Amino acid sequence: MKGKNKKNGMFAKIETREDALKTIKDCSFGFFFVAVLQGVLGYFIAPSIIFDAILYAVFAGILLKWKSRIAAVVLLFLSCAAIIMTVLNRFGVTAEGGNNIFLAVIIFWAAIRSVEATFKLYGKFTTESI
Repeated sequence: MKGKNKKNGMFAKIETREDALKTIKDCSFGFFFVAVLQGVLGYFIAPSIIFDAILYAVFAGILLKWKSRIAAVVLLFLSCAAIIMTVLNRFGVTAEGGNNIFLAVIIFWAAIRSVEATFKLYGKFTTESI
C-alpha cells in the first residue's frame, strides 16, 4: 500500500533515504537547467546574470556529488535573492534580474526541497546504510 498513489517528483513526501536521494538528484538537475538557461540568456541578453548561472551550477554540482547541506542552504539563499529581485523587477524598482515570477517560485521550491532532503538524509535517515 505504501507505493500506491504516491506522488512523484517535487511534491512527493520524503519518507525514506531513497526518497531523499532522488529529491536531491532531481533538484540538482533542476538547478543545472536554471544555470544553463541563465548562462544562455546572459550570453545573449544580460551578461550580469552569468555570475548567477555559475553559482547555480557550482552549488548544484556540490549538492549532487556530496549531498551537501551547506550547498542546499546556499541555493536557498540564492533562490530567495532571485525571487526578491524578480518581484522588485516586476514592480519597476530595479532593472536587474528576470521577470518570470513562475520560474523564481519553482527555483525557490526546489531549494526548499533540497534543504529538506539533505537535512533528512543526514538526520533522520543517517542510520540507514550509506
